[in-house]
Amino acid sequence: MKVKYKQIVKAHQDNPHKGEDQVKFNVFQGVMDSLFESFNASISVTSFQELSACVSSWIEENCEPQTLQEILIGILHQLKNQLYR
Repeated sequence: MKVKYKQIVKAHQDNPHKGEDQVKFNVFQGVMDSLFESFNASISVTSFQELSACVSSWIEENCEPQTLQEILIGILHQLKNQLYR
């Protein structure tokens, strides 16, 4: 067990920001997954005109600062619960 602990400490010393980068990536991934699910559910590709209208409407509804803030807060709560169980 002591050997494993030393390996973990050494790995962390070799790359001290790896954990921080993973958390940043998890936040980014959560936000993008949420946006993609919403986009995928809202967009119709029957015609180019319909696609254009759907994309414009989706951007107006889902890319407002308040909406993005709500998504981000939800993702941060999920990550906090995963990290501190």
